Amino acid sequence: MAHKVDLVCKEIIYDEVDSQFAEPDPTMVADDRVIQNLIGLERLTIPSCNYFGSVQQDIKPNMRKIVTTWMLEVCDEQKCEEQTFPLAVNFFDRFLCACPIDRYHLQLLGCCALLLASKIRQCHPLTVDVLSAYTDHAVSPDQIRSWELLMISKLEWNITAVTAFDYVDQILERVNWGSDDSRLREHAHTLIHVCSTETIFMQLEPSLLAAACISSASRGLNVSTKMATGYDLCRLTSHDLVKVDFIVKIIEEIVAKEIADKQLQQQQQQMGASGGSCKEQYQQVPQKVSPAGASVEQASVQQQPETPTDVQFIYF
Repeated sequence: MAHKVDLVCKEIIYDEVDSQFAEPDPTMVADDRVIQNLIGLERLTIPSCNYFGSVQQDIKPNMRKIVTTWMLEVCDEQKCEEQTFPLAVNFFDRFLCACPIDRYHLQLLGCCALLLASKIRQCHPLTVDVLSAYTDHAVSPDQIRSWELLMISKLEWNITAVTAFDYVDQILERVNWGSDDSRLREHAHTLIHVCSTETIFMQLEPSLLAAACISSASRGLNVSTKMATGYDLCRLTSHDLVKVDFIVKIIEEIVAKEIADKQLQQQQQQMGASGGSCKEQYQQVPQKVSPAGASVEQASVQQQPETPTDVQFIYF
């Protein structure tokens, strides 16, 4: 006699496309080897050098800031999964450590990094046509496809990098205060995204960045106590509390500046400055050469990247 078997899918289904997440695996959360393995692997995919002035002669730190912020805005508008952007930035930096390019190919590189990261970390990856549209077609789909192969080869097919995002759930599921505030995870992710656009964190260990972002978010939300969160974060990531607090201070200074810049932009918009979507704001993107041959520095003066909206809701 045949027995009826009920199959249950425990994924959380949301209305938005590409937002289906499995519940935490209790077996993985209870196994200390998971975080230890992440820590052991993360050094293999940290950018090997500060490539400005050494490998890259034509690219400056402010250019990286502009393009990575543009990448973040594309991810926001396309509702990409949170883990896509940090991985794309990792690909972006590691490629620049290995292959010199000129400034006019920087946005093309950003497109390739987003395409590759979305294929690895998303159910529905970004398409070359969508990415080309966000550059106002300054970068063609064929260019993105060909450079994707170049990127994979320069990364030596090592495209399973560990990012700060990978630590957030592993840490929050292992501490008593991890579920005290539903906003904690979201704020930690937002801080990681903001830090990913900053050159100063480019070679920082993902575990240390994750610990600092979680610590900063927990303090802003008054989750547990500083001593309790610091103890748990250092115990899980094996980082010194002094080092974590030092990174937290830098993060808070950066976010405070970002919020101030955002407020200033909003005031300017209210006084008559025009707004628009990410695509509209980046009609003059760094990699699009104007008829007069405008440089990235000129583009950065004309079009300053906007601060991600979520950063305004970070508290200190």
